[in-house]
Amino acid sequence: MEQHAQRLLGLLPVYSTLERTRDAIQIDLGGSEGVVLLVTGEALELRLPTIEWTRGAYGPAEASVLWKRVKNLEKLDDAQILDLVEAARAARLRQFIKCRFCGCPTPPEYRTHKDVCHRCAEENLGVVF
Repeated sequence: MEQHAQRLLGLLPVYSTLERTRDAIQIDLGGSEGVVLLVTGEALELRLPTIEWTRGAYGPAEASVLWKRVKNLEKLDDAQILDLVEAARAARLRQFIKCRFCGCPTPPEYRTHKDVCHRCAEENLGVVF
């Protein structure tokens, strides 16, 4: 796990955060428009960031959803790994849709309708959160 994480960190130009637990190392690339890499002893998981709406006083919680799991990371060369990271980033960016009212690109977790962000849903459609 440590070797795989060190290899990834050497390939990646910039990362937002790095967190280590007993069983995994998580590398966040680019915030909500980026990718989350989860390095375990068995695989590399490429994950897309999202928000879980917890209801109640705690508000939204950062989360991620699995996009692709790659076993045998040592069999991939550096270019293949970077291609996977870019493909995951492109998949995340495809999730963003411009709000029909304000025109801001908005991820699905911040939309109430296919093409309406939370703020515009409150202002224009009468949605109450």
